Amino acid sequence: MRSLIEEATGATDTVALLRLSKAGVDVVETAITPRSRAAGRVLSEIPLLAGTVIATVIRDGRPTVPTPEMRLRPGDELLVPTL
Repeated sequence: MRSLIEEATGATDTVALLRLSKAGVDVVETAITPRSRAAGRVLSEIPLLAGTVIATVIRDGRPTVPTPEMRLRPGDELLVPTL
């Protein structure tokens, strides 16, 4: 799943943070860089697999609840639960 997120965002700095083994859920963190395909795009423009959600965008050290209209910037970190 990590490589699918990297493919969708163009980010290469992706790390599995947490595995909830009983539920089969991983939480992946990926960072948006100036070279990421997702940099400058709104979340609704980023093709993700059905059922994939971006749970949190950490911007300037503060977690925010993302909206489909949120434009990603270099330096943003995304937390993505994956099944």
